[in-house]
Amino acid sequence: MQCGMRFSKNDLDALRASTLLSAVIGRKVKLRRAGAEFVGLCPFHDENTPSFRVNDDKGLYYCFGCGAGGDVIRFLMDEQGLSFPDAVRALSDEAALPAASRRDPIRTAAKVSAKRQAAIEDARSEWLSARSVRGTPAELYLAARGITGSLPWSVKFGRVPLWRNRETGAIGRRSPALLLAAQNRNGAICGIQHVFLTEDGRKLPRGKAKRSLGQIRGCAVRLSPPARRIILVEGPEDGLTLRLREDRVPIWITLGTGMMPFVELPPIVEHVTLAGDNNAPGRAAVAKAGEHFEGLGLTVDTVFPPARFEDWNDELLGKEMASQ
Repeated sequence: MQCGMRFSKNDLDALRASTLLSAVIGRKVKLRRAGAEFVGLCPFHDENTPSFRVNDDKGLYYCFGCGAGGDVIRFLMDEQGLSFPDAVRALSDEAALPAASRRDPIRTAAKVSAKRQAAIEDARSEWLSARSVRGTPAELYLAARGITGSLPWSVKFGRVPLWRNRETGAIGRRSPALLLAAQNRNGAICGIQHVFLTEDGRKLPRGKAKRSLGQIRGCAVRLSPPARRIILVEGPEDGLTLRLREDRVPIWITLGTGMMPFVELPPIVEHVTLAGDNNAPGRAAVAKAGEHFEGLGLTVDTVFPPARFEDWNDELLGKEMASQ
């Protein structure tokens, strides 16, 4: 780990991989397990009902109440008021301690990393069995959202398990789903976002509709190949909506509000347009992502839907916010 103000990407990736996020956050927040994640009261705003989630496999936390989110470095920066270099040094110092003196042994982080790699392989295998959306419930779903016409190769249809238990190998019943391939900065598929559907093309209820497999953090669904300028947008429906009206600038989907600041871009990209949602989490994510990409020396600008619409697909459908 370097001692100056700059840190190599390999150093930072190794540091994140060797740190168990729930152990670090658990020193400040009382967490309880909820499936594959941990949940607790958000340390960044007052709340009585837990909306703060921590995912060790992805190395990310996110609050559905205030929109705070990020990795272990961001947590130390926001919770302790540290600069980026100071947060990195604090984690580096802890990683250098003997295992017996730490709450999060390296071997636990290594186990999480191996689990993540297995999930990436599952995602790649699942993608190989996916097919075109034509004539499927996914085509019906997209049409109901106003999204018609040809689709990029990164959007397909499949019948996939609703859940997986990696400890036992058990899987849930197979459900029709819209599948989106998430690529890393080198263009390799590392994860899949599922949008689970009924046979007649309706999205499953909130909380059951979307699930990812493999690695999503740092990746994006590329609706077009990379170029000097790209547009980043949060969700599948919004990304595919923007693609209908913008055929010159590549549009990439970050798969979640909290993911936008962490997309790792290939060297060709020089200009990033952040297309956000008209809500507090959306604007917070755009602000955080803008700060990050500007720090990398990229040109950054932002764009939002008209004020009466919450997101880009709502604008396409003419669905105005209730308060308007």
